[in-house]
Amino acid sequence: MDKLKICKQTRKIAADALCRTLKKILKSKKQVSEVSFRDMWLFEMRKNKSIFPDDWYMPPPHGIGVLFATEDDIDRLNFKSIRPEEFWPRDDVFLDRKKGIVLLYAGPVDKKSAVIGDFEITLYFGKNKNIQNQLKTNLDIIYQIFKNAKQDMMFLDVYACGSKLLKKNNLVNIIYSVSDPTNTNIGHTVPFSYEDMTVQEKKILKSGNKTWEKVCEMISKKRKFVNTVEDLKIKPPMAITIEPRSKIKGKKESPLISFHAIMLIKEKGNRELLTNYDRIFKLTGMNYMPKEL
Repeated sequence: MDKLKICKQTRKIAADALCRTLKKILKSKKQVSEVSFRDMWLFEMRKNKSIFPDDWYMPPPHGIGVLFATEDDIDRLNFKSIRPEEFWPRDDVFLDRKKGIVLLYAGPVDKKSAVIGDFEITLYFGKNKNIQNQLKTNLDIIYQIFKNAKQDMMFLDVYACGSKLLKKNNLVNIIYSVSDPTNTNIGHTVPFSYEDMTVQEKKILKSGNKTWEKVCEMISKKRKFVNTVEDLKIKPPMAITIEPRSKIKGKKESPLISFHAIMLIKEKGNRELLTNYDRIFKLTGMNYMPKEL
């Protein structure tokens, strides 16, 4: 079982489903709420039977995050975590196609391996250059972290690299995690991408839909974080998320910007960065964004 290939395919399911969802929404002039967007995206993902019906990061409901803000009102993006109910998708918050800022997260899970394909993207429909530059800088930092992360490097050193890049660009990392005691991380391992399941973990996975909360808890607790203290070394095969969340230091009007990319560490020193963003940026007119590596 090629776990890295499964991770790539599972993430692509979320990205492809989002593309189909956006095409439908952008062709229509109907109002679209966070809940209706979530339901459309979930419907598209569920067409693929290799993944579980719901995503692993729960709450929010179904494990999917959808938050709509605007350049004039960024309150929906002032969050540390999408777990509290106030940041679950709402049916009375609507997409603004002229000034909207949209944060979208999904975490599909492969049925056979429990490998996740975490996907997150921030989209912007407006023309504010400061916001455009923040979006570009956040994604460029992810690309630079990927270029600097090498085999045998400790996670804490990868974190130090990311922290330095954020500071250099006058950005702060906004993070809250129930699983990372340091509350500093900029990413984590993809569980089971680099280690085999125990007998007990296989039982939990096999129970799947009947005990979905246990599957979610198993995945959550299995992660190792790219933070200030983790001395785990990058070794092939391994998949690691890179996901700094940025706000401009000292600027309250700065939105929270977040992208999830996944770094694949393959045999013989080969590496790959999974983004799946270019088609989505093109759909939403974000032609200023850095191209995929």
